[in-house]
Amino acid sequence: MLEQTEAIRLIVDTCIRIKPEEDLLIVADDYARPRAIADAVAAAARARGAKVVYLVAPPKQNNAEEPRKTTVAAMLAADAVFGAGEKVTPISGHTAVHETLRARGGRLYATLGLSEDYLRKPFSERDIFEMKERAERLAQLFTQADVIKVTTPQGTDLTMSVKGRSGTVMHPINGVFLPDYAESPVAPVEGTASGTLVYDVEVNGSGHLLSTPLVVRVARGRVADISGNPEDVARLSRIVATDADAGNIGEFAIGASHTVPRRPTGVRYDCAILGTAHIGIGRNVLLGGKSASRSHIDAIVTRPTVELDGKAIVRDGEVLIR
Repeated sequence: MLEQTEAIRLIVDTCIRIKPEEDLLIVADDYARPRAIADAVAAAARARGAKVVYLVAPPKQNNAEEPRKTTVAAMLAADAVFGAGEKVTPISGHTAVHETLRARGGRLYATLGLSEDYLRKPFSERDIFEMKERAERLAQLFTQADVIKVTTPQGTDLTMSVKGRSGTVMHPINGVFLPDYAESPVAPVEGTASGTLVYDVEVNGSGHLLSTPLVVRVARGRVADISGNPEDVARLSRIVATDADAGNIGEFAIGASHTVPRRPTGVRYDCAILGTAHIGIGRNVLLGGKSASRSHIDAIVTRPTVELDGKAIVRDGEVLIR
């Protein structure tokens, strides 16, 4: 059993900000580790006077898959929602119910793929607020920009318009993966992304690190060609073929967490590593875009140089803003 660690306290008190008599819905998938994390959060919330409803649901297949209707009904009735998953949580992701909750100012949180030992590490409120401020600054810069260009030593050379689009802030306090996930995403204008993407670490959702880089040619805002390891090519090709919008370059984001380990391990939290970038393919309605695909998948590039209207804000993986 996971004890009441400092991370669990921060999740309940600083991030979810649970209050006595609030209804907290906890949804865990049916793997052992998420159940242990959900149990610890439930115990801490009950100790603070919250009314906890606990559901166990099978994991979803991808981020854009809607939860089951019974789970959706419970989510919409709760004051706050916390989900724990091994690969894809039963409740989180780019979904219609997520968009509804965000529009209502709802509080939706999750952990994904974490070990119990990860939640035994030291965390502090100072860390959480530092990544919050960094993510907000990056989002502000995206909102003010017209064009993003990203290059990497591995061969990525991609340009996209974000004119008229607003940067989004994701950090532990406003509702995202806990206890230390932070990123700043923006939805590129549809049809504008062009160039080459070289995913050198992983494609989130594949469940493994890439053995060789995956090269994606982008034209008119969409995936035009994929080359690399045949198994990885086949996997991403199936996802891109999900529906008419599944090949859309739907997201550009910079990782903003200084506490997530810098060495990728193949879990969702790798997308938050400070100074990495990830490019999402598919659904982006939640980010202010127009793609309503049933699929959304992220893939990471390391050591990026990111320029906004010709000015670098990340150089070779080092974030230049403070």
